[in-house]
Amino acid sequence: MQREHDVVPDRATPWRDVVAEFDVPADARASADLVRPLLDDPELHWTPGLRRGVLALLPRSTAMVRVVLSWEWSVEAADFSVHSLEPEPFSSDDLVVLERWLRDAARRLASEGDAVEAAVARVVDDVVSGLDRSAPPRATRPPADDADHHSRGHADRSVTAVLGTRVAGPDTESGHGRVDVRLPDPGDPGHEILVDVSTGRLLGHRTTLADEGDPWAFRYVVADAVGAGPAEGRADVVPADLVHWHDQHIQRQMLADDARQALVHLLAGLDAPASVGYRD
Repeated sequence: MQREHDVVPDRATPWRDVVAEFDVPADARASADLVRPLLDDPELHWTPGLRRGVLALLPRSTAMVRVVLSWEWSVEAADFSVHSLEPEPFSSDDLVVLERWLRDAARRLASEGDAVEAAVARVVDDVVSGLDRSAPPRATRPPADDADHHSRGHADRSVTAVLGTRVAGPDTESGHGRVDVRLPDPGDPGHEILVDVSTGRLLGHRTTLADEGDPWAFRYVVADAVGAGPAEGRADVVPADLVHWHDQHIQRQMLADDARQALVHLLAGLDAPASVGYRD
């Protein structure tokens, strides 16, 4: 029997725009000057990996074309290929420009990998804290060091992207701040637990309900230790809280993906893609 809290989460948190600021190499924008006229609302997808990596470009929103750079172990040994339903989507000269740009972008992304993940985490943390603009910290560097930094070609340029998100700010009425969703057993993805990040306290469980292998709903059960509230008044945690926290976990993951996608574009010299600025 389906209970009222065996449900698909209701996304009640409204959309909001947040501005994400990133530092990219000063020459990043110019690196795409020759390729930019060949593109129309492009999507650039970067999949790094220790053994195998891929940088895939969808150059035009209206065409079935995919330009791929793939490699094993080293970007320097990458293979360039074009997949298209059109017989000749690009001229031979255009392909030379595309390949050179993709290879340069792959090298830059590989060298900036740790910085990308740090920037993505910073954006998510800032938005969760209630900020509508996330900017990198400005460390104070002595003038001599600053000059040396620029002389080696490492000067940075600040760029921004507008991201749409349903990540909510702090809830002043809740006794719990950020709540993470974790898998206690990686072999059982149908059972998740919700944990208060600041205290490590278990708040509840989410179980996927399936019929012959097909998921149809989710069951939210409050942990025994937190289910009991005062003699009168609202309990500390109720199933609706678990539904909301789980949805916020998903929204944070989506925001991280969008921040990463925007930064990949910016590092490659492109504008942030339109897909990261959701609207109702």
